[in-house]
Amino acid sequence: MKHIFAALCLLAAPAAAQNAPHVVTDIAPIHALVTQLMEGVGEPSQIIPTGSSPHSYAMRPSEARALRDADLVVWVGPSLTHWLEEPLDTLSGDAARLTLMDDDRAVKLPMREATELGEEHDHGHDGHDHEGEVDPHGWLAPSNAVLWASVISKTLADVDPANAEIYEVNSKRFAEEVGALEQEITAKLAPYHDASFIVLHDAFHYFEATFGVEADAFIVAGDGSTPGPAQIKALRDHLAEDPATCAFTAPQENDSLLRTVIEGQGTRIAVLDPMGDGTTPYATLIRQFADDMVACFSQE
Repeated sequence: MKHIFAALCLLAAPAAAQNAPHVVTDIAPIHALVTQLMEGVGEPSQIIPTGSSPHSYAMRPSEARALRDADLVVWVGPSLTHWLEEPLDTLSGDAARLTLMDDDRAVKLPMREATELGEEHDHGHDGHDHEGEVDPHGWLAPSNAVLWASVISKTLADVDPANAEIYEVNSKRFAEEVGALEQEITAKLAPYHDASFIVLHDAFHYFEATFGVEADAFIVAGDGSTPGPAQIKALRDHLAEDPATCAFTAPQENDSLLRTVIEGQGTRIAVLDPMGDGTTPYATLIRQFADDMVACFSQE
């Protein structure tokens, strides 16, 4: 009887799920976005596990196999995961590929230099020159997420025409949800446009630019390069004269360097998660990010 029941369940399974394309994504927020677009069809794979740095990661055999079997690869691009470019060419050269930050219509912000964030913090980061480089953390701009969702859904439809209508419906629903979210967060953050804060890793620029808040300083550059002792001292001196209200880190980061920089200054530390766990819907991720920021600013 159990065997008959199992057979009936298999026959009843949606054809879309059985024939879903093999889609591979790089990081958690892109996995979550593609998951929403594929709802009712299937679920993508994620190469870089939640909690691992996208700037450097050694793939496991199972992740290499996922790339080898991919029909479509969706990734931010080499500006975030430069090490992934060669495996993509080698393992999934025949798959369709979307490099999200290469889209000319996307909002693209330059990598910020230390000189832009605090007058005395002017020595660069271990000699790294970021002039002309694009900040790769573009998913934190809701307008980029909506654009990418549209592009991804159309590419999914090309790869999997049988489910084109599902992808289109999911993309439209996503755009409506994120549009309403952007208005909601704009109102929440309006009272805090002059709030003073620093960030451990300069990964939040797109969110800041979208909603009219901007960090006074960062410690670790957008590409993950860390400052030397002279830069740390310069930043500490700067903040001693003009302390920040909040200092933001992320759950994926070790905040010991941040604590060193703000030691004795009365600055509140708060955690903002720009990545999620790969299943958190995009709107939920960005809403929580904004709420955690407001919670720090609004403390008496």
